[in-house]
Amino acid sequence: MAEDEKRARWEACYAQAEAEAVEPEPLPFLTAHADLLPARGWALDLACGRGGNALFLARRGLDTWAWDYAESAVAGLRQRADGLLLQVECRDVTARPPLPESFDVIVVAHFLHRPLFPALAAALRPGGLLFYETWAGAYAGRGPQNPEYRLKLGELAGAFSGLILLELQEDMDRAAGVWRW
Repeated sequence: MAEDEKRARWEACYAQAEAEAVEPEPLPFLTAHADLLPARGWALDLACGRGGNALFLARRGLDTWAWDYAESAVAGLRQRADGLLLQVECRDVTARPPLPESFDVIVVAHFLHRPLFPALAAALRPGGLLFYETWAGAYAGRGPQNPEYRLKLGELAGAFSGLILLELQEDMDRAAGVWRW
């Protein structure tokens, strides 16, 4: 798929979701492990979509950045960010990943670009946390059909070898983990 087609598809997807005007929810995996989050610090919701995780982090008092490739995704989030410590940016994270040691918390959901794994680990500050959840296993009716955008079962466990794995959950079509630097 050409880059312009890919971008147009995501723009349409998020524009439709915004039109429904439903508040985006954070990942259940993130909320279940919220006790691990620091009281203060810098957080990043990378490939944030409509920003449910970013809103959750900002409402917990973290100075939060939300980045997504699609302007239609972040447009609604900019409005919801009013009064929160939440910076929203339309950004291609594959071309401009986070800088080393720049965040205390990084959350990635429903996004997979394996070459970005080392940059994500490096972007954590000492003691920082990485939450990662995405599609895994063979396509079974949910998520992307292209195997390039799905983890192999067991793959996430070794994705961030320089970090300490705190929790890993896998089922038939999802994998989620949290690591500490």
